[in-house]
Amino acid sequence: MKVDFCLLSIFISTLLINLIYTVISPFYPIIAQDKGMPDWLVGVVFMIMPACGFLVSPTIGENLSHIGRRNVLALGMVFGAISLIILTIVSNYSLTIFTFLSLVSRALGGIGVSAVYIAGFSIIVNDYNSTKDQNISTLEVFSGFGMMIGPVFGSFCYNFLGAGGCFTLSAILHLLPLPMILMYIKNKSPEIEEKEEITCWGLLKKRSIFLDIMVGLFTNIVYNFFDPCLGPFLKNEGYSDLEIGYVFMASTIAYTLGSIYLVFYLKNANKHLLMLISVALAIIGLAMTGPLEQIMKQPILSALGMCLIALGGCLGFIIPLPYILDSAEDLGIPEGSQLYDSLSTVFNCSISLGEILGPLFAGILVSMIGFSSSCTLMGIFGFIFLIWYVALRKTNPSKLNIVNTYTPEASIEMASLHEV
Repeated sequence: MKVDFCLLSIFISTLLINLIYTVISPFYPIIAQDKGMPDWLVGVVFMIMPACGFLVSPTIGENLSHIGRRNVLALGMVFGAISLIILTIVSNYSLTIFTFLSLVSRALGGIGVSAVYIAGFSIIVNDYNSTKDQNISTLEVFSGFGMMIGPVFGSFCYNFLGAGGCFTLSAILHLLPLPMILMYIKNKSPEIEEKEEITCWGLLKKRSIFLDIMVGLFTNIVYNFFDPCLGPFLKNEGYSDLEIGYVFMASTIAYTLGSIYLVFYLKNANKHLLMLISVALAIIGLAMTGPLEQIMKQPILSALGMCLIALGGCLGFIIPLPYILDSAEDLGIPEGSQLYDSLSTVFNCSISLGEILGPLFAGILVSMIGFSSSCTLMGIFGFIFLIWYVALRKTNPSKLNIVNTYTPEASIEMASLHEV
């Protein structure tokens, strides 16, 4: 079996860049607490990473073809390594400098994550268009694995090497894929004649594309909603730390298994149906984890609910991009690097926004109306959105080979006729 080193370098980079999210979670809050950092500021340090990624994603996407995909991917890994190197020295300083360097580190990490994802998605849909469904699923398998091993890797290294040793080793790992990236990834995508300018905002004006992005955003908000609030809720309900750990572990396993399954199933799947299922799973999971668990007092409900939410988040991450590409073809939007780069940018922005809004909603809603009522409210909103999606988002309107037969004038006409 021939190894595709281009894809392999993207997958390994995605796995490693996701370590930045979770490798600090076991011990950074403890170090910050010892320094006297308030809890709300610790939350800001964790939130600054997706926030920065959201802000820089449009700039990265707009300049991807000018800078070069290989260069952006390599720079993403370098930024990730620098963010970790900065953390090796933060504990030596006072609270003010400690806080400043922590924020700078996480901001650089956010830039690195966005660069890797945007470049990776663009390469997959440009150079591997016929197998993009399986490759995007595989990408998420590596992503989920990186998120899953991050806390374990961080705890192990912290116990044996200390915080500085853990961050140094993580930074070195981020630099290892660079030779493979520079050697096997092409800077430019295959040349496709493009006679129309395609922008991120232009894509979002298409109703079908906007609705698909909203599915990914909603499921990602729900998936990230539970990070800061589920543990304290279950603790107050009398569950042990071990039982709480099982709930989160079940969620991670469900997400990873769902990604692996989609690698083999997605090519011939009904993507429209899977989009509906992703939202429905999130709604049912909210009901099981919040109000039903509080009524029945069964930890298994929380575990099953989180599994459903994880599967909904998995579908919401993997399905929208291939489905949007199918919709773009049916709308007569011409293929090319502009389309792929713009879609990669829009999608990455939605993921980053979900990672920001999920914990933010958790902090606001839970403090105002409680955990169970917050889950209920979000479930109601999700149900309304599901009805809205069913009503407004029709299945792909045309089975004709529009992309293969379009002319520039005809593509504009077809887009107006078939807009959904």
